[in-house]
Amino acid sequence: MRRVVLIGNFPPRKCGIATFTRDLYQGLLQNKVDVAVIAMNDGLEHYSYPDVVVFEINQNHLASYLDAAYYVNQHQFDAVILQHEFGIFGGKDGSHILQLLKRIKVPIITTLHTILDNPTDSQKEIILELTELSDLLVSMSEKGIQFLNKIYDIPISKLQLIHHGLHEIELNGLKQKKRLKLNNHIVLMTFGLLSRNKSIEVVIDALPQVVKKYDNVKYLVLGATHPHVLKHDGEEYRYMLRSKVNELGLQGHVEFINRYISNDELFEYLSACDIYVIPYSNEKQITSGTLIYAMGAKNAIVSTPFWHAKEILVDNRGKLFDFNNSEQLSQILVELIENPAKRKLLAENAFNFARNLYWPKIARKYLQLIDKILEEGAVREIAIKTGEDLLSDLPSVKLDQLIRLTDETGIIQHARFCIPNRQHGYCLDDNARALRLIVMLQNYSQHTHELHRLIDIYLSFIDYAYNPATKRFRNFMSYDRRWLEDVGSEDSQGRTTWALGYSVSHLKKAIYSHHVSYLFEKALEIVPHLNYPRSIAYAILGLTEYLKVKNDQNVFSLMKSKVDQLSSFFSESINNPHWPWYENIVTYANARIPQALIASGRILNDKSLIQMGVKLIDWLVDKQFQNSVFVPIGNMGWLTPDGISQFDQQPIEAHGMLDACLEAEDYFNNQKYEAIALSVFAWFTGRNFSKQNICDYSTGGCFDGLSNKGVNLNQGAESTLSWMMSLVKLTNYLENKKKR
Repeated sequence: MRRVVLIGNFPPRKCGIATFTRDLYQGLLQNKVDVAVIAMNDGLEHYSYPDVVVFEINQNHLASYLDAAYYVNQHQFDAVILQHEFGIFGGKDGSHILQLLKRIKVPIITTLHTILDNPTDSQKEIILELTELSDLLVSMSEKGIQFLNKIYDIPISKLQLIHHGLHEIELNGLKQKKRLKLNNHIVLMTFGLLSRNKSIEVVIDALPQVVKKYDNVKYLVLGATHPHVLKHDGEEYRYMLRSKVNELGLQGHVEFINRYISNDELFEYLSACDIYVIPYSNEKQITSGTLIYAMGAKNAIVSTPFWHAKEILVDNRGKLFDFNNSEQLSQILVELIENPAKRKLLAENAFNFARNLYWPKIARKYLQLIDKILEEGAVREIAIKTGEDLLSDLPSVKLDQLIRLTDETGIIQHARFCIPNRQHGYCLDDNARALRLIVMLQNYSQHTHELHRLIDIYLSFIDYAYNPATKRFRNFMSYDRRWLEDVGSEDSQGRTTWALGYSVSHLKKAIYSHHVSYLFEKALEIVPHLNYPRSIAYAILGLTEYLKVKNDQNVFSLMKSKVDQLSSFFSESINNPHWPWYENIVTYANARIPQALIASGRILNDKSLIQMGVKLIDWLVDKQFQNSVFVPIGNMGWLTPDGISQFDQQPIEAHGMLDACLEAEDYFNNQKYEAIALSVFAWFTGRNFSKQNICDYSTGGCFDGLSNKGVNLNQGAESTLSWMMSLVKLTNYLENKKKR
């Protein structure tokens, strides 16, 4: 069974696209398709949607579109069918929808409800980008196909004609006339949400000459005022029409039915209708659902020659009259009333065309397109963009999951799904990472108050973690605030040194400076005693951050001694092109070592350290990329000379590799390492083995990695912090590059 998601307006929102989306949804259901709907909200009111609506997009909130893309990718749909109209999406000319489509990994079919013959540059650009992002574009008229091909230069192979659908209508006019108390009347009708572009006054002006000959004519104006018109102008247009009816003495011949009409009620009125009148004054209407409905109801149709009517009412399927020409309309109406056989012929011809457009048949055409796309093996890869294009596409930082994981003590290590798992308590590692993240975020003014609160918590945790008795930091704390050890791991000492060195150098809030400096002094006393390569690398990264802004000879000497120690691990292996690593197993956070070598080499002006770091990065890249996709070393076996474990892949590896590559790029400025960093970042956003997002746009957090069974749906601290720091680091890098 196919799984399809529709994106568009949906009832109870009142508009033509909402009705279309609902009808297509019902048609797909009748074809045994599993269908869901993502509904567009206009902000005018809160809509109480049925359960089929699985997600709502606020049209003016860009983040809402990103969340929707994430939802689609995570729920394994086979395809998306988008209903496009410039006005229902936010951004200039509805540009926000492009950000959603760029992130979707399944085939996209876009139905165009408006196709302009004279688009602005912006509108044309959006349609062209929409074409690039969609597998196929659907027009509901031949003219639309012609415009797209001739005006927009879109190849015919990318375009499909699928007419507007309709429901099968009970054709029992006498019965419905009697039920609606319209028997003995010749019923004229116009249906739709009322607005000035419906030009109802043209019909009213035509009626005096008609009722003079046929006193039993009744014109029904069916439908509520359009919600957007109602909001801005109220019922001004309807009042004007009523005044005109009174002025012309047509009180018994015109009836306004001012309410939102259900399909069942509409079909009853259409069945009772003799002549359906479409007086629209705007020629540039590429499709009309009401026109199709009237054809399916076996109505004789009289219409102005707007594009869709002119195209479809050929072969004696209807009569056309000139725009705003009430006199001509009068003549046609009188002619058809006088000649029932002519009226019947028009109705029969229209019906014979429309009977092939019932919604199950129309839905089957969409389904056939989906099957064709999938059979051809269309796979939507997440494109890796560069420069300003990528910068504009990056999601904004969202603190929700970080805040959810943080209580008054600190950040909790683990989560069950997105909810903090208190069984595992806290650790210094994560609180040190969190402090560094918050300092990185301090220029994000929209979060100022929350950031200051979080700094207080994380800094307080680090302060409490210091054990004066051992002169070391403790790492693990239970949820009831009991330390589970007297001395934390070397890695936790190194990570804390890094966080404090970064904070001393970059924190702008003066009230924190003394406290951070005090803790950094404590950390400096620990650094000489670190012996493991990764622990040393973490500490070096903190010392280099400090030395970027402080001229401290003691710290400089300490850094140099630790760099000498770190590089000595590689003295024998670095020249082995097949295995330059210092041991026969490559485990976690590997890129932090070359990052530290490059960063310290820049401070020391030692090119040999930089070259050593670059050689290690290049080797790690060679081992961790397959077909241009980043495949971080898995923790179920790691990397050995015998091979690499591909699972479980962890966000911490992507974060480390991204940082290391941007450090190298900042030095070499050759675009090589920037390109690698962007490919690594794409691992978070779906360019990975699972083709699923590892980051979660809806929470701002990150899943706990990728296993051979799929994405681990827990969103713990390490993963969330790795994603958030990667996002902030890349955003800052691209913004700085733009300024250069």
